[in-house]
Amino acid sequence: MERFRRIYLEMVSLLRDSETINPKLFGHGMSFGIKMSSLEIMYRNTLKKSKELEEVAKKERAEETVLLKETTKAWHESIAFFEAYLNAFYSLLQIIARVTPYFYEEEKSKSLRKIGKGFGDNFGKLIKFFEDNTNIDPEFSSHLTKKLGWYKILRNNRNMITHEGSAFLGFQKDGKIVFIDYPKRGFSWFEPKKSTRELEDYLGQSFNDLFDFLDFYLKHFRQRLDVYEEIRKAQKKE
Repeated sequence: MERFRRIYLEMVSLLRDSETINPKLFGHGMSFGIKMSSLEIMYRNTLKKSKELEEVAKKERAEETVLLKETTKAWHESIAFFEAYLNAFYSLLQIIARVTPYFYEEEKSKSLRKIGKGFGDNFGKLIKFFEDNTNIDPEFSSHLTKKLGWYKILRNNRNMITHEGSAFLGFQKDGKIVFIDYPKRGFSWFEPKKSTRELEDYLGQSFNDLFDFLDFYLKHFRQRLDVYEEIRKAQKKE
């Protein structure tokens, strides 16, 4: 948790300093902190509720309970918090999409900022843009291309629960909770085998993946922000 705390504080500092580029970024910096808190709350509650689901399901199965009232209640609560976790995660990334164009030097970023308006609040469009325009920032483009497999899992599941259905939790033979890992397209309930992931493992891994990305992001753009500041100071002296 110490590493998470350090990265979080450094990201807050980076976004605060970015206000020197554009005061309008103040709101995005504030939103980042709020959304990160929301994500952590949903992470902890999803984990807690899924553990409760495992316990009550085991208890009611052992008692050969017919209606499984406690299991059903815990199941619905676990799904609710898991969906909230996915949405909180997705929403946090939209802040990244908003602020990224502003970390580039004025001359180089004019076209990027103009196109950046088209990112709206869509992190996926940001990724696609840098994959298609690697010359703007080769290091950032490479990272987005090679290191963001975790985003595809998040995007597919979040889009499914938002536009087509809901998260679905089930049980492995050992009682562990799994969720259906929805594909980008072509999902069918009638498929005999559906891709699943252990929920607890996914929560931990996805949280780590996010902070690995933020760690790279803040180091990469801290350097750019420092360069930008040096250019501004030099221009003032002229």
